[in-house]
Amino acid sequence: MQEVTIEIDGLAPGGDAVGRQRDPRGASGPNDGRATFVPLAAPGERVRARLEREKARVAWAELVAIERPSPDRVAPVCPLFGACGGCQWQHVSIDVQRDAKRRIVERALGTPIVAIAPAGPVFGYRDRAKLTVGSGGRLGFHARRSHEIVDVTSCPLLGPELARALPALRRLAGGLTAGTELDVQAGAEGVHVNLVQADAKAAAAHARSEIDRLEAAGVVGLSLAGKPTLGRAEVDVAEPGGAPLAIPAGGFAQVGRAANAALVAAVREAVGPSPGAVGELYAGSGNFTRRLLSVATAVYASDGDAAARSRGARNAPGAIWSARPAAVAVDTVLLDPPREGADRLHLEAARRARHRIVYVSCDPQTLGRDARALAAGGFHLTQAIALDLMPQTFHVEVVAIFERISDRISA
Repeated sequence: MQEVTIEIDGLAPGGDAVGRQRDPRGASGPNDGRATFVPLAAPGERVRARLEREKARVAWAELVAIERPSPDRVAPVCPLFGACGGCQWQHVSIDVQRDAKRRIVERALGTPIVAIAPAGPVFGYRDRAKLTVGSGGRLGFHARRSHEIVDVTSCPLLGPELARALPALRRLAGGLTAGTELDVQAGAEGVHVNLVQADAKAAAAHARSEIDRLEAAGVVGLSLAGKPTLGRAEVDVAEPGGAPLAIPAGGFAQVGRAANAALVAAVREAVGPSPGAVGELYAGSGNFTRRLLSVATAVYASDGDAAARSRGARNAPGAIWSARPAAVAVDTVLLDPPREGADRLHLEAARRARHRIVYVSCDPQTLGRDARALAAGGFHLTQAIALDLMPQTFHVEVVAIFERISDRISA
């Protein structure tokens, strides 16, 4: 494929760097200035890259050589960086990572935001992970842009509990079929593991043979395809000082307890000290519900996932739980949808809020789309807070506050 010269401008949603094709001789060709995405490049660099895919106005390429390095480029901590798909931005400084996330959110929303540094280190913050068994019993993460599995003997993003358990999990993987997924979740009691494998009976027998090693490595429970099999069925993943939050491996939880503390604090501040009656949409296992109960006059929590809703009712029994948004008038709506954003049912329910909507998003692009829908329903975006909960990756969490326009006018 053709090689081109690219001046890298910044980091883009999805993790690639992005820049413009330039003729090194200064000539103006038909593709001069075309936007081109290049993974593993850094802002401010001039690079040579091999075109892999192209359209009329945009192209995608693989890095070949760095002709002018960026002053913001740093040496990756992990020797697997670039091959493993788990991280995208280890090669640039943390300040540049955060600035890129701020810019991505601002472009998606069309408004300045307040950036918040993560509550914890830039490495060693993961309390949950999904590992996959590869050929020959290898255990690791998917390779960058590939279905192949990179053999991971250590990972600098894993927190101490998962790092301690990894050698025993790798030994466990040696007796499992390729393609088996291991969801691992660290909590107050230790590490919980969920195995997803076609041959559940064989997986259970092999796990029992390894139970002593697993227990010695801090594993306190194991499930097969979500069915408790050995030891504990869940672990407490609550942030420091938070009310208990029991979650099994494979159930949704934030990436780490320190990160969750920062997110919960941001949501509490956004909801305010007197939110009145609150409708919580996509409430999951009750992570935010636990904290809403102390300030709201009532909490109507809903989630379409029956297992998550059952856990939520145990974690936050003071809320009124349902499978669909409650058909009641509320003052404040809190919604925390999946990456694809809120569906029509939940957006319509959110727009019934008397005063305020607090939207928690893990994808700025779908948040931007839904912000336009909320604006059409009479709500104005007043503030957005970006939280860098997952350093070394492109992921960013946003807490956005929308106020009913009629309230702002009357005020």
